Amino acid sequence: TVLRTTKTTKNRGKQFWGCPRYKLGSENGCNFFRWFSDWGVEESISCELLEANDERLVKTFEKQGVKQIFDVQKAVVGLQSWMKYVVVVVSVLFIMNMIIIAMLMGRA
Repeated sequence: TVLRTTKTTKNRGKQFWGCPRYKLGSENGCNFFRWFSDWGVEESISCELLEANDERLVKTFEKQGVKQIFDVQKAVVGLQSWMKYVVVVVSVLFIMNMIIIAMLMGRA
């Protein structure tokens, strides 16, 4: 939010926090404002949080979340496959080393 000063007759000079895109319409701005208090900066709400109430944005966020979950699941499956491969390779190498050591012990 940005600090603005009113120009209306009723509240001329009074300051308020508003959306950076205040008064640009529902397509580009959220029209959020909160009066600036004498105590300092009042708690403000970000434009993104207010715009999240817009059904279109909520659906977009949900789609992004589902895509991220799918990407994580895909990565986990890939890591599981890789780990199975590594376990097989290490097991084969271990068995081969044991056979070689047994053969060397037999010669001694």
